[in-house]
Amino acid sequence: MNSRADIDAELARLEKRLPELIARHPEGEDVLRAFSAEAESLTRNLPAEHEAYANGRLNCMLASAGLIPGETEGEPCARSGTTTGPEDPDPPAGERK
Repeated sequence: MNSRADIDAELARLEKRLPELIARHPEGEDVLRAFSAEAESLTRNLPAEHEAYANGRLNCMLASAGLIPGETEGEPCARSGTTTGPEDPDPPAGERK
């Protein structure tokens, strides 16, 4: 999974799966383990230039769901093409400056 489009598609899939994982695993640690297992296909071979972006989005999902503490706890995550931290080094082609 090397392209930004592939990464964004996988992040969207994971974000959609999170409510189901929470319902299936009422214990917070079990949810985190299940989410981590599902995210492994994304994080295992993530290109270095996309690591900060993808990890930030994953952390935001977990914080928004109240599973981990974070600045975005209870708030929606930034979507593809927007950032909540340092400028994304590889924004989608239509959003490059």
